[in-house]
Order: sequence, then structure tokens, then C-alpha cells
Amino acid sequence: MTEPLHNRAKLWLARGTGLDHATLHVHVGMIIWVAGVAVAGDVGAGWPLALVIAAELVNEVFDRLRVGSWRIADTAQDIVNSVLWPVILFTLARTGAI
Repeated sequence: MTEPLHNRAKLWLARGTGLDHATLHVHVGMIIWVAGVAVAGDVGAGWPLALVIAAELVNEVFDRLRVGSWRIADTAQDIVNSVLWPVILFTLARTGAI
């Protein structure tokens, strides 16, 4: 059976950048958030953060469909890696710290 497009794209990105799985989650989460903030013009805008969370959840559903079961530890780590810095920066902006 051929590898799903979603996974082929992730493998291509990992090979092309030389980054490991966890680091890719951090960078892709930040790229999505920063792009959203640039469009919104506001670090405290909620929709860029919601977009990061939605993209990561879709990614995890695709992984679940590919693997055939949830791998909770891996899924939790991927979610944290993808959303941690966007959540921190969003929270700092909303509290007026930045």
C-alpha cells in the first residue's frame, strides 16, 4: 500500500529541512501562527491561535487514520510542541505583557 499524501509531505519536509519530528511541530505551529498574526495585524487576535490548534488536531487525526489507533503519548507531545509557543505569546499579548 502506498504512503498517504499527508505522511509523504511530512517526510519530505523532514528530509528537506533536516529537522526532527518534534522540532518540525514547533516550527510549523509558529509559522502558521505568525502568518495568521501578520494577516490579523494583532498578536492578541484569537483566530490565528485557533488555526494552529485546528491544523494540529487535523494532523493528529490523519496520523490516527494512518496508524490505526491513537498513540496518546506521541499525540500529546505533538500537540504541546505545536501550540505551546503560540499559546504563550497569545496569552502574553492578551495580558498586556507584550
